[in-house]
Amino acid sequence: MIKNNLNEYKNAYQETFHFYDENILMLSWYSKKISNALRGYNCKTIMSLGIGHKIVTKTIWSDLGKMLEKYIIIEGSSEIINDFQKEIQQSDKIQIANSLFEEFDTNEKFDAIEIGFVLEHVDDPLLLIKQYTKFLKSSGTIFIAVPNARSLHRLIGHQAGILDNLYRLSDHDRALGHKRYFDQASLVKLIEESGLNIAVIEGLFLKPFSTAQLKSLELPKEVINALFHIGVKYPEISNAIYIEATS
Repeated sequence: MIKNNLNEYKNAYQETFHFYDENILMLSWYSKKISNALRGYNCKTIMSLGIGHKIVTKTIWSDLGKMLEKYIIIEGSSEIINDFQKEIQQSDKIQIANSLFEEFDTNEKFDAIEIGFVLEHVDDPLLLIKQYTKFLKSSGTIFIAVPNARSLHRLIGHQAGILDNLYRLSDHDRALGHKRYFDQASLVKLIEESGLNIAVIEGLFLKPFSTAQLKSLELPKEVINALFHIGVKYPEISNAIYIEATS
């Protein structure tokens, strides 16, 4: 995939996209989890792969910018970079590299590398993790999150005969540039094969029904928050899987 083609996926980050509201909820929860963890680990140098909806990168920068020595973001879409730069306060502490993830290289080492909702997009997830492990300090942490093929709502849909294959990508998945689904077992195996050690594994959002069904229910915020809190203990059936791994 050439760099310019990444601009084609920009529409998947617009409000008209089918999963927009759900993606915002997921990323808002994930970004706060990341921000708290980075502060807890006292991370001074951080790398993020991708800007996307800008929620995670903006949260890290707004919450931790004063304590950071350096925050570098790798992003392949020039259009997304331009939009992002218009919305953040400029500083020599934050740098954006316009590069495909696979092509980026540096001699620097970082306290933390954030790879949230990336591995489902790339051609070779194992190669990518190994590549970025080289940029991690010996005491550092890699943060990973991916959609879960065996989310409760997909399991229910499969049992009901609505979804013929838990690992099948939908048109909406392809519109986001997804190339695969992980489950807990395959993600754990991938990370272990990369030579990393899993320190934390949690679920992100216990999603009982499809996006359209949840929208029709108009659930109050308190119920949505409860589904996020409960999902933490059930990564195997949550909508996404969150992992903190060390070298």
